[in-house]
Amino acid sequence: MKNQVPDFCVFILCVLSGTVLAKVDHFYKACSVRETCGDGQTITFPFYIREKQQPFCGYPGFEISCNSNGNPVLNLNNIDYIIHEISYNNQSVRVSNAAVSETNNSNASCIDLSSHRIQNLSLPEDRFALLSYQSELVLLYNCNSSLPGELLRYRDGICEVKNKTAGTVLALVSNDANLVNASRECSGDLVVAPVDVYAGNGGGFGIGEVIKSGFLLNWTASNFSVCEESGGRCGFDASTYHFKCFCTDRPHAQQCDPVKANGLITKVAIGNTAFNSSS
Repeated sequence: MKNQVPDFCVFILCVLSGTVLAKVDHFYKACSVRETCGDGQTITFPFYIREKQQPFCGYPGFEISCNSNGNPVLNLNNIDYIIHEISYNNQSVRVSNAAVSETNNSNASCIDLSSHRIQNLSLPEDRFALLSYQSELVLLYNCNSSLPGELLRYRDGICEVKNKTAGTVLALVSNDANLVNASRECSGDLVVAPVDVYAGNGGGFGIGEVIKSGFLLNWTASNFSVCEESGGRCGFDASTYHFKCFCTDRPHAQQCDPVKANGLITKVAIGNTAFNSSS
């Protein structure tokens, strides 16, 4: 007779556990899966990987694709940027122009800007913003091949390649005193690219290193810390266009219901107590 009570308690616990697991919300299940493109960076809300994660697990405008090298790629106004690092706590991301970063030059000390052109950065202002302390790199295209001596150094670190489409390219920071003189020697486009000059090689200013190191963006999306702290998974409801906190029972507006979570713990605790008292 004594053995029947523990067996009964085990049966009840199994039924209870099975019922709980069977009722776990499918949004919660889907957004609990962590994914990566292959470089070790875990992609989670507000970002989501196309064809690997459901769109409702991310925020509109934060879709990521994976390139052939296993790097996450963010498209901003039809320009691809490689994601080097995501700081979820600071809501910032370091990116660099994919057209340049993915180029494999035979000369690793220089960067080809003539055939792989960088374009002016255009940001969706409701989602991303440049960090203020960064610098602006001015790229001048179709410059004279014969330059005055004081301007020759602005070609350092830029590869001279055959069949180039943009002529000689010069690169200067926007506050350089020679910018006006350099502009007179160039007839092509003027492109302004944000750079973090302190990110490459201990703060050294090498054109190739600085451009490939990229720049930092802050993002704006719903605050998800409260949801995660309550045990939920962050997501978005496209039908209502609002943030959702996906919990084991159902989606909530901001955070999971602590009462239901405590009730589940109490039920399991009671079952364990019954089992222990009868053994």
